[in-house]
Amino acid sequence: MKGCLRNVLAGVGCLTLLILGAFAGYHYRAQLRGLVDSFRPGRMAVADSAGGLASEDALTRARRKESWMASPSGPAGVLLTADELAALIRDGLDPIARRSLDSIRVVLGRDRFTIEAQLLTAVLDRGMLGPLAGMVDAREPVRLAGPAEVTAPGTVGWTPDEIVLRAFPFPASVVPRLVNAIMGVRDGVVPIAVPSTVGDLRIREDGVTFYRRAD
Repeated sequence: MKGCLRNVLAGVGCLTLLILGAFAGYHYRAQLRGLVDSFRPGRMAVADSAGGLASEDALTRARRKESWMASPSGPAGVLLTADELAALIRDGLDPIARRSLDSIRVVLGRDRFTIEAQLLTAVLDRGMLGPLAGMVDAREPVRLAGPAEVTAPGTVGWTPDEIVLRAFPFPASVVPRLVNAIMGVRDGVVPIAVPSTVGDLRIREDGVTFYRRAD
């Protein structure tokens, strides 16, 4: 009788584990798929997409447009290319982000943009990496994406809501902590300095438009 009862309980326990495993597998299917993909040859977080690369020439052009926008007789709006936005972002990076990110590229989308770079993974606490802990190299491709808006005079706030390391997409719940660690911020929002005359912006695939604030 005891042996039979033990077998029944063991069967119930196995069934429970299978149900829990199936639920966890379904709930975290994107992360698990990304974990598998991240170890396939040739799978990288940095997509083969057109993007803007930061450069000194791009920074010069961006600063010229900002000065134009900042002048009292400036235009109602100026259009920045992906190269120019990438240069502005790199130039204004927090020292932590400057050390942790290399080869920065910006890809523009509709109402959001993506930063693709090489990440020095030592800036991440192992606990943040979940199933990737202990499996990442010293440098890995990373992609951060999210919307941006003018949060105060002279500041655009970029709020990444997606992070992919190699091919592993992190759950939304940990993204702000990862942003803080990578970008050297405290609230998951990355500040980008702009002229105080900028009151709004619009992000499209062909450029970012800064609009003059209506006083």
